[in-house]
Amino acid sequence: MGNDGGLHMLLDRIPPEVVESFTPEQRAALWSAVKPVTWRRHVINIRLSFPMPGGRYFLTVVGGRERRSADRRARERRMFPLRTAGNILFLLGLGGAFYLAAALGIVLLSNLIEF
Repeated sequence: MGNDGGLHMLLDRIPPEVVESFTPEQRAALWSAVKPVTWRRHVINIRLSFPMPGGRYFLTVVGGRERRSADRRARERRMFPLRTAGNILFLLGLGGAFYLAAALGIVLLSNLIEF
């Protein structure tokens, strides 16, 4: 089946008594017949794509009212942990860029004030 987490998200949308009646074959057939639901519209929806050496990279920031169940949030927290090397490096780079921009702003402002 491949994407077991996606199957669980799909089954979360079906009443528990119905899910309990599914055989493993029915679950497999259900998953192969239905594609994962695409994201709905969010109040905040920023999607950027950057050309980099080795290919293009993207950044997506979405935000809005939380609609996921506590079980789904816990499962997704396990599937997509926040503390990964890539996330930490990204946040450090973002923080460094912010401080660099602030330092340049201070230097430029102090040079303008001297005139």
